[in-house]
Amino acid sequence: MVINSRRKPLIIIALVICLIVFGTLSTYPRTGLGNIDQQTNNLKTSSEENLVDKVFTFLAPFDTLRFDDFYLFEKINYYILLEIVTPHNSEINVTIIDPVLDVYEVFKTEVNISQGDDWFEIPFGTAIEGNYSFIISVECELNLNLHVKISFDTEDKCLYDIIAPKFLERLKLYQVNKFTNEMVVEHNTAFKTDTSYKFYIGRVSAIGGLTVDNEVRVDYDVTDPGEIEFTIYQNETMGSVGTVLRFDFGTAIEGIYTVKIRIRCQVEVVNVAYAIAEDYQISTVNNGTEPEPEPPKNETVSGYFYMPMEWTLGFGIASGALICVLIVFGVLRRRKDSVSLPPP
Repeated sequence: MVINSRRKPLIIIALVICLIVFGTLSTYPRTGLGNIDQQTNNLKTSSEENLVDKVFTFLAPFDTLRFDDFYLFEKINYYILLEIVTPHNSEINVTIIDPVLDVYEVFKTEVNISQGDDWFEIPFGTAIEGNYSFIISVECELNLNLHVKISFDTEDKCLYDIIAPKFLERLKLYQVNKFTNEMVVEHNTAFKTDTSYKFYIGRVSAIGGLTVDNEVRVDYDVTDPGEIEFTIYQNETMGSVGTVLRFDFGTAIEGIYTVKIRIRCQVEVVNVAYAIAEDYQISTVNNGTEPEPEPPKNETVSGYFYMPMEWTLGFGIASGALICVLIVFGVLRRRKDSVSLPPP
């Protein structure tokens, strides 16, 4: 095929523009915003802090390591990591003493290296802030080395890893309390009528040397403004740390509700976290509440349309290319008309 000499500039310009558009788009990932994962990772900085992170030697047959005056914040999860870094069996006990001298026996076990028992992580959620003491004792036949790490993150609050973010914004009650055996706490909370609420309760301090099935039990009752009592749990077993009891409770009247919690335990003291969050309005009848209006049918709800960066660049370059082609074509056309001879 023979290409007209007048059309060669147009073809060359079109090819150059296509190459520019293709090259520009190929340099951008599909997100159009660069490597978002890499940017996000660069922005994320760990807020974890270590109170202790070191290997210590424990001498046979019995040795103790004590850390005093560690200032702990309230309602925060702390973690004690223990790792035996020499091939020795032992029995390890961990005790925590809080600012008012209550004693938590959070860990007690026999460690058998041959069975893969080389490291343990012990969770401890605080109920009060202040200076704490950590005592680690080891019974062993031979000297051994133990890696001890005590860490925390100020953003890692008790129960916050269990409660969905949208409910964290609607909390009606949030507490972490110390409980002794048969201790009872009560809270008065204002609830709306015809509204569903989410309830959470769970143990946040570890217990050493006991079976999970018989560690901590709970009675949970809710009393409405009309003094009608609703029994939720009776002598219900609370599992290990991280296992949370939860339920939904819908109200029939508005007013002050009383939440009553009784804890039974076989240890001196245990920390328990509990929370209540507003969920949704149950009914839509005119009962003193105004449900959010739904958007009218067959109408578009206003919002935002997102256009990826490569689409924007491609559209802009293509538009500019089209304008350039039209300009060049017009110039060539005008030149052709100016040099054409009139018909005889």
